[in-house]
Amino acid sequence: MKVTEKQGNRGTDTAFLNLMKVSGEAILKLVGVNNPKGFVAASVVLKDKQLFPDIQAWPILKGKKSRVFLEFQGYSDSMIQYKLAAKSIMSCSHEKYTGHVHMGIIYTDKKYKDDALPLDISCTNKDCWIKGQFVQIVLEDYTEQELVSIDPRLIILAPFTVPKQIKKPKKLELGAKWSRTIRSTFPRKHHHQALDVLALFILNRFRNLTIMEVNTMLNFDISKTVIGKQMKEIYTEDGKRIGKREGKREGKREGKREGKREGKKEEKLTTAKKMKRQGFDTPVIKKITGLKDKDLMKI
Repeated sequence: MKVTEKQGNRGTDTAFLNLMKVSGEAILKLVGVNNPKGFVAASVVLKDKQLFPDIQAWPILKGKKSRVFLEFQGYSDSMIQYKLAAKSIMSCSHEKYTGHVHMGIIYTDKKYKDDALPLDISCTNKDCWIKGQFVQIVLEDYTEQELVSIDPRLIILAPFTVPKQIKKPKKLELGAKWSRTIRSTFPRKHHHQALDVLALFILNRFRNLTIMEVNTMLNFDISKTVIGKQMKEIYTEDGKRIGKREGKREGKREGKREGKREGKKEEKLTTAKKMKRQGFDTPVIKKITGLKDKDLMKI
């Protein structure tokens, strides 16, 4: 499968684009696309509209007429089905396409599908041009063996088939096994991308693992990859995950600490200025205020 990216980097969606690069045909099989060979996939931004599906695929072989629109859903969004339909229609309108469409949502957790309001896109009259399929997949509903039976390359989604609550030694054992399977399943040229995506999925699924532990279990360093660099915005230096709120709190705490340090320094400078005006010698001022020579030179 050919995979391209248009309109620049879309942050964490880079992971899903890389997933399609190494397992595109397998993902299309998962959502029920018949004969998935001959599609090209891209992460796109529609012209003049910030409205786009995670992945759009269209055929490049003669005789194949269909468009595929996919969303990878890892959080609750009650309107996700409506949003995918809207994005798909917008894309078709932009391309003036009125043929068969295949829409699919791949949920990581069952609760995210349960939270989604149902959508009926069937038409009762013959004038309706929306023709195709609407498929919803919940990765938690699959076993690793069931995914691999569809396509061996789906091993990359294995973390979502495992309960989140299993003990850490078991997680580390499974991660090492998935790493070996990827190396034996994918061509060598795709090892880097596949392990990169697997690492992100492991960190997403198992929140108590650190980046260092994931690096060890996969025998792979993600710190210098595109996804690894994005992790810096999500994880602390020791590799522990932080949320947006916690990150904001940490930023506020650091800001307060810095503010206090600056405030104390200003107080010391004020005291030093007063002492200087009163005729105190510099060594005495330095000893009392604790200021450094470079700071005293300013006054």
